[in-house]
Amino acid sequence: MPVYPQHVRSGFLSNSSSMGIICTLWAVLLGGSFFQDAIALSADARVWLLDVDAERSFYTWFSQTILALTGLMLVDTGSKMFSRSRRIALQFLLLGAVFFLLSADEGLSFHEILSAKIGGMGGLHFAWVIPAAILCLVGLVVLVPFLRAIGPKVASMMLVAAGIFLSGALGMEAIGGEVLSANDGDILARPYRLLVNIEEGAEGLGVILFLFALIRYRGEAGLAPGISLFR
Repeated sequence: MPVYPQHVRSGFLSNSSSMGIICTLWAVLLGGSFFQDAIALSADARVWLLDVDAERSFYTWFSQTILALTGLMLVDTGSKMFSRSRRIALQFLLLGAVFFLLSADEGLSFHEILSAKIGGMGGLHFAWVIPAAILCLVGLVVLVPFLRAIGPKVASMMLVAAGIFLSGALGMEAIGGEVLSANDGDILARPYRLLVNIEEGAEGLGVILFLFALIRYRGEAGLAPGISLFR
């Protein structure tokens, strides 16, 4: 195991306590939303800041932050890999850009704009999931050499993380859209609320697992733990 100077070991996300804090925040914020739905609070009584489906909520803020954080760590990893493999470094940077885009989408809702543009493609309420799924399949094919290069254990962790994230972002979203339509657009309908919480929970868990995998890769590659761009 590489030994780093003390100032490097103290970098951001350099130990398990940082990930513990992230996991705890995810669980607490998700639990708050589940609790409100479990006791069936009305729209007036609900604390919307604790609702995972609200754009202005603590969970949405958390999702934006964790996605941006993962993007930053991917960029940091890519910058440190240039001296070893320019191709791998560029793929880390590309993944970083994807995570930054996902972070922006949490607040700006690009996918909802896209869904409105393409209408009811495939008969789905949230039709954006169809082009998104195609894009994900293309991305997976493009990243096959990258996944082989980073090692089977880390690659498996990242694929599992991506599977969990996409099952929420695309799978639960598609099902939730149909349930929402069946309930005349009632966003507080119990079946829809259950799916929304599962969807957002899966997305958050997927990102956290991906971050774990990335930290493991950096350890196996002998990179300094924590984010320390250009150092």
